[in-house]
Amino acid sequence: TNKEIQFIDTDSIKYNSQGFLSVITKYSEIDPLDNQVLNTNSYLLAIDCEKRLFSKLPVDAELKQVKNWTNPINDKLIKKTIINSCSL
Repeated sequence: TNKEIQFIDTDSIKYNSQGFLSVITKYSEIDPLDNQVLNTNSYLLAIDCEKRLFSKLPVDAELKQVKNWTNPINDKLIKKTIINSCSL
């Protein structure tokens, strides 16, 4: 989006035996006026590609640590990240 960007580390994409995907991502919040990075955060994004659900975990976490899945109803950036990650 014009205020956010989500980088996907394609080398980190892994599927577990249950078909869930994990990928290390870096989220950056950007000032749309001057394109300066305001905030950056890296995390492990766990994705249920079939149901289009996600969970954010610390970078060093494992998929088995997912306790709750979230529906990205109002999050356009996460929706696009899920679609892009699941199609790789």
